[in-house]
Amino acid sequence: MSTSTTSFRHLFVYGTLLSVSKHPIAEFLRRNTQLVGPGFFPGRLYDLGTYPGAVFNPEADSFVHGEIYFFPEPALKNQKLLRTLDDYEGDEYDRILVPVQTANGFIQCWTYVFNQPTESFPRIFSGRFFR
Repeated sequence: MSTSTTSFRHLFVYGTLLSVSKHPIAEFLRRNTQLVGPGFFPGRLYDLGTYPGAVFNPEADSFVHGEIYFFPEPALKNQKLLRTLDDYEGDEYDRILVPVQTANGFIQCWTYVFNQPTESFPRIFSGRFFR
């Protein structure tokens, strides 16, 4: 997982960390960041059971929809926050920077992309985990 957070203070979420989620880590995220608003990136979303997995692909003709959060705290606290999220996401995901489209242009955001084969998982064609 990437660890540098000095320049990038946005996180894009698309699953159990969305603002509608009641998951304790989603509540932790809301307490420690500021919701910016909706966004999307090119890729595909898969149903992994109780949570989704996204694959970023700049050439995709479909999108993964979610929300952007801003880290208002200094870099050291942001690193602790990201380490907590890294632990939550586990080995199935890599934290990478992706350009996320918003109503006002693009924002470079950290996001967690699924790093396992996707052939056995159903695709979520809407690109939205919570409908």
